[in-house]
Amino acid sequence: MIHEANFKIRTFHTDAFGHVNNARYLELLEEARWQFADSIKLVEMLREQQLGFIIIDLRIRFREPVTEGDEISVATSLITLGTASGEVKQQVTKRDSSKIATNCLSHFILVERGTGRSVPVEGKIRELLMQIIESDSVAQV
Repeated sequence: MIHEANFKIRTFHTDAFGHVNNARYLELLEEARWQFADSIKLVEMLREQQLGFIIIDLRIRFREPVTEGDEISVATSLITLGTASGEVKQQVTKRDSSKIATNCLSHFILVERGTGRSVPVEGKIRELLMQIIESDSVAQV
């Protein structure tokens, strides 16, 4: 399942060079991940179980500048899930030209909200996330 989030770039997203600041990319990518999690009802499950996901590694490759007024689409997909971590791929595309602006690969872990202690990805959360990965692999065949 690929989730698409759309944003219009505003002045506050840009820096002195007139393009989206690298720190703002982190915010846009995070918002897209939250929208993805909301769309599959994962946020509700996490809240019920007092759990949360934390990004532990993030790699961004900037390919095309994004400037004020641009409309972008952020495609988010879950690509792997281990026993204690997973991997999310995101691609930022400029909607007017369909040019890829940014690629991002992030790794996450699941933690207890009260303690911050890492816990295995299991139970209903694992079932949900594995369904998403499996439906993507079937769709690619």
